[in-house]
Amino acid sequence: MDTILVTEAFHSLLYLPVYVAKHEGHFKNHGLDVPVVRSAGSGPTALASVLAGESQFSVHGPEHVGFAQEKGGKAKAISAVANSAPVWVLARQEVEFSSPADLKGKKVVVGLAPGTSNTLLKRLIADAKLSPQTDVTVTEVQNGSELGPVIAGRADIAVAYQPQVEQGLSQGLKVVYEFPKDYPEYAFSTINTSQQLIDSNPDLVKRFVSAISDSLKMMHASPEKAQAVARKEFPSLDAAVVDAAVKRMLANNVYPQGVEITPKAFDNAIAMQKFVGNIKTDMVFADIVEPRFSTMPIDGGVK
Repeated sequence: MDTILVTEAFHSLLYLPVYVAKHEGHFKNHGLDVPVVRSAGSGPTALASVLAGESQFSVHGPEHVGFAQEKGGKAKAISAVANSAPVWVLARQEVEFSSPADLKGKKVVVGLAPGTSNTLLKRLIADAKLSPQTDVTVTEVQNGSELGPVIAGRADIAVAYQPQVEQGLSQGLKVVYEFPKDYPEYAFSTINTSQQLIDSNPDLVKRFVSAISDSLKMMHASPEKAQAVARKEFPSLDAAVVDAAVKRMLANNVYPQGVEITPKAFDNAIAMQKFVGNIKTDMVFADIVEPRFSTMPIDGGVK
């Protein structure tokens, strides 16, 4: 057994395939002992731990690999984790919304920039040919607190991730727009590692990706097992909310069927970051993604 450390940007339902691999024995089946998945607080911090050799793998958006490369850090994205745009738009029942044009005149609450929910909202407003200054009133709040103003009647619409989406539905809100349908391929979160580990121990990297692949297959084949792990990882959340969030993300392919990071998913994610100016240089798929571990035949694990 190889003991490895995984760092994540933050503890999130979006990273559930990693937790399923740990709790359901997929890491162990591939000769890996993962005693802890450590929250780093941000993508750059999680990746910095990998580049420093403190951990072997990190979980966050692939753009952070590009940012690190610009500063001389040698890393690659090797596996998908969350692979469609995991953001939904909710409104109070009395709010009329049939298309993005109906954002006009509305008060909208969204997480802080440069988060993806904020970026997707800006893109939606632009595509509807509306002005974010004069046509829509946008209030930015800390991620996780988007629902409060809408439920209190001080705003019309919230743009949110899970599990806030299911929490909002349980409190009477309705889903009026689904970004996963706009971006069914979107490299929101990936497994990342150092070029040094790829060069020195490709078998270890392959086994880790194989474990994530097994995890994703189990999640789609047996959703109840994924829900059970999610409830264990997030015991303070209402169990019904957790179950509904996992079900919706499976149905919307936020948790993908496989581990491959496709060029389309990568390009969609990078283009969105460029749209709002978070990325000012070209980020090329071949430079940032190492596809061979996700496209090679997945082995059956350690016997």
